[in-house]
Amino acid sequence: MPAAAPRAAYLLTAAMADNTQRACAIVAGDDMSTEWGGYDESVQRDILAALGEQTRIALTMLRDRLGVEIEMDWDSTARVVCSEALAAARELVRPDPGEWSLPECAHCREVIAKAMCSLQIQAYFRLGFTLVKIAPMCRQSADEPESARRS
Repeated sequence: MPAAAPRAAYLLTAAMADNTQRACAIVAGDDMSTEWGGYDESVQRDILAALGEQTRIALTMLRDRLGVEIEMDWDSTARVVCSEALAAARELVRPDPGEWSLPECAHCREVIAKAMCSLQIQAYFRLGFTLVKIAPMCRQSADEPESARRS
């Protein structure tokens, strides 16, 4: 996985956390759509792999520290993505992911990316991070200074 993919994944999660902060709810906002759409399919594959890894880490921390398990709302997700995308998402968040196929549909790839960002935000929130702290934490992980933050 290219080094830029984990950085992009953290920044996408930060963008969603910013939107969550404004909406006061954990939702997949449109703030991420423009940036996600700017990546070609091969880069989106790398970013999805990075998001999967970052999501697994957040979920493992939650389980190890609090004994709490959360997972994607598979029923709701199945209503808005193709079966190929659902299978990829299930594989990406497994503790030991195996082979997965990049969903052909751009819409489905974006929905899965947003779902994984949302899972990370939920996990960090349950671990005690305030919504105000999650986006800067993601930016720090991406090595982006707070002053470079988008409005």
